[in-house]
Amino acid sequence: MIDYGTPAGPRRPGRKRASGRNPLRRVMTAMVVAVAVAAALIADHVLTGRTALAAQPADHGSYTSVAEPLRLGACIDPTLSIEQSFAPAIRADLAAGIGGLTPPSGPPLTGTSTASRPAVSLLVREVDTTSFSSDPGPYAAQVAVPGVPGLSQPRPVPSDVNYAADLAAWSQGAQTVMEDRKTAAAAVSGATQALAALPLDQNPASNSAITACVSALLVNVPAGDRHSYLLASDLEENVAPELQGSFGGAPLYIVQTCDSGIASTCEVLLHHFEALMRHLDVGPVTVIRPEEAGPDIAQWIRTGDITS
Repeated sequence: MIDYGTPAGPRRPGRKRASGRNPLRRVMTAMVVAVAVAAALIADHVLTGRTALAAQPADHGSYTSVAEPLRLGACIDPTLSIEQSFAPAIRADLAAGIGGLTPPSGPPLTGTSTASRPAVSLLVREVDTTSFSSDPGPYAAQVAVPGVPGLSQPRPVPSDVNYAADLAAWSQGAQTVMEDRKTAAAAVSGATQALAALPLDQNPASNSAITACVSALLVNVPAGDRHSYLLASDLEENVAPELQGSFGGAPLYIVQTCDSGIASTCEVLLHHFEALMRHLDVGPVTVIRPEEAGPDIAQWIRTGDITS
């Protein structure tokens, strides 16, 4: 910064100044004026640029947010070595969990942001003799619920800068949310009915190919996005293990029924099964008691995690 009000410093002793006009002074004065003009032009350009930038309407996509899709796989063990009410209860919990994905109806709230809901796909397979079969017949179900975007900001108010443009963008996002809510609600209804009607293979001659059922999930759940898996079984496998596919570090939640009531026996089965799953690069393994499964399965379907 040039300070024109600061007096010149003392002259160096012994130095004489030439009389008359100094041509160097004229050159320096011209340079100072040029620098000042250039600085003014630059300042005006910066201010003008900032004003123009602030006047631009908000990005029309900035008001909506989309959650990462969630891909789930579940195995139900309906074999008759287990209490016969176990598999129907798990099937009901899965159907109820999908039913819990029903979004709110009507327009979104205006005074606050709204959270996005991920698209959820769920593949259900059953434990039987041919659990890994590419043709499970009626003993499998694939359901999907599309996601619903969220609104990252409340509705603009008249005092906001660029109110008209921002309101138009927000309104467009709100309309998308309402339409996607209707689509998701219809999908939830159909998916819930499909799961509730899933037949259970309770053939007395069926074996318990449990690892094969999990492997079938791993090779059939589509790649990409976030994965999470659930197995409901007593873990008493009576055929040779079949290990295919990979968890890729995804979590596995096990609803383990212990019909014998002997904790040490059920723990041995669990540890053996966990060791097999490590060959498939399983992530964290969490065990859930059947009597606590309902709320946990609902949370798993919503988020892919069980934290309770």
